[in-house]
Amino acid sequence: MNLNHIDLPVADIPGVRDFFVEHFGFRRIFEREDGLTVLLDESDFALTLSAVIRGEEQRYPSGFHVGFNLQSEVQLRGAHARLVSAGVQIVRPLGDLGGALTFHCVAPGALLVELAWRPQ
Repeated sequence: MNLNHIDLPVADIPGVRDFFVEHFGFRRIFEREDGLTVLLDESDFALTLSAVIRGEEQRYPSGFHVGFNLQSEVQLRGAHARLVSAGVQIVRPLGDLGGALTFHCVAPGALLVELAWRPQ
């Protein structure tokens, strides 16, 4: 059994959508009038972006993040360079964390994103 989709409530659907399309290769496969958007990655993982419930604030628990595991150190360093070059805010610099080489950046709406590579 594989986890193959998640619904993420966000305050800025277009901003988060564009962030994942531009920087992580997702493609938009569905969009409704109310903004609900479904993105698909190269592994057919579906990231659904839905609007935060009216009257509520977008607030994720401390430490909440979405993560990407890359296949090689070269890929990770390349992703880091591309995100820095694009002006994406890096909030935890590239470095070792629990045996993995990792860094954290921020998507629109203060969504924390981790990228990592773990040597075998």
